[in-house]
Amino acid sequence: MTAPRNYFRILRERTRSAEFNAMFLFVTSRCNSLCRTCFYFDKLNSRDDLTFGQIQRISETAPPFRKLWISGGEPFLRAELAEIIAMFARNNGVRNVNLPTNGLLPEKIFAAVDRMLAETPDDVAIDLNFSLDGLANTHDAIRGVPNNFTRTIETIRQAEERYRGVKRLRRNVATVITRENYDEIVRLGLYLAGENKLNGQYFEVVRGEAPDKSLKSLGREEVAALHKRLMPFHRHYAKKLFAHLPPGVRQIAELYYLGNLRLHFDLHEKCLEQPTRWPMRCTAGDSTMVIDHNGKFRSCELRGIVGDLAEFGYDTRAALASTQMRDEVKAIESANCWCTHSCFIHESTKFSPRVQLFEIPYAWLRDRFERLTEAPLDEITAFKTMESL
Repeated sequence: MTAPRNYFRILRERTRSAEFNAMFLFVTSRCNSLCRTCFYFDKLNSRDDLTFGQIQRISETAPPFRKLWISGGEPFLRAELAEIIAMFARNNGVRNVNLPTNGLLPEKIFAAVDRMLAETPDDVAIDLNFSLDGLANTHDAIRGVPNNFTRTIETIRQAEERYRGVKRLRRNVATVITRENYDEIVRLGLYLAGENKLNGQYFEVVRGEAPDKSLKSLGREEVAALHKRLMPFHRHYAKKLFAHLPPGVRQIAELYYLGNLRLHFDLHEKCLEQPTRWPMRCTAGDSTMVIDHNGKFRSCELRGIVGDLAEFGYDTRAALASTQMRDEVKAIESANCWCTHSCFIHESTKFSPRVQLFEIPYAWLRDRFERLTEAPLDEITAFKTMESL
């Protein structure tokens, strides 16, 4: 009876009414990369970053929420990064932090992560996500930094040694799918899986107004074919991620994890060439809020500025309840702006009983059926070929 009990407990947690659940906070505009995929490129290295006092006010006036998505710029160029994260954990009950990095500043990364682990409760999970968009030459060309790939791989290696056994710190790689790296993403995945120093690798189709528009020249069928070859990597990491759980609970955790990822891939494919309605409403502006480096706020990273927190005295609740944000939420429903942004897909699925009860389990079942009928990639053979690459 353990498995059914846990199944229904998970369903209760995942069929809540929409409520504020996640903040996307651009802690700095400063960046030491020149990424050709960056949708924030025209705002980088500005001189109007929020002060620590303003961010403190944002935290003190925000309602409780569980997930803090950090962004930038390169977040580790923010001197008070660890203190900011600890503050949101303390004031707002944040229990999961998504923390991207280009991996070029290991000393700053490790000093900040050490402080985060020391100053946040033991139940705060931190996802440290290293950006890798291809093997050496391709990654360096996309990111605009010589030897970026080699330096980031070395930082990942050091992180594994330093934080081995720290279960609440997950070390992942985030990979953006583009025209330029399309043909070597599987090889990148095999290389990283063979190194065995990661907890996961996640794949996102390039989005937004990237400075190099040629990187977005991908078709739906191409992306769908690649997705089939990438699911084995998710299954590989899922086995590691949930290995510590007892039988029954482990199977349910893997089902929801893999079903979520397969659903994300489905929506990436459907919305790649033109907006296609999701199986749930987008809850941007209700369950999420984006705060730019200068205090301007939005409902979603891909939509326009809604207002300026300075006009509300950096009172987060007041901004969320404002006429501007309420009008924005209404506008989203009729804007036909269905997109491929996994962060907002993920946040929106949490408040849809239809998705939690049917769409995610169905996506998992469909993936299992495809494995039996199409065998897009033999995982065992693929991972064994590592040595020959």
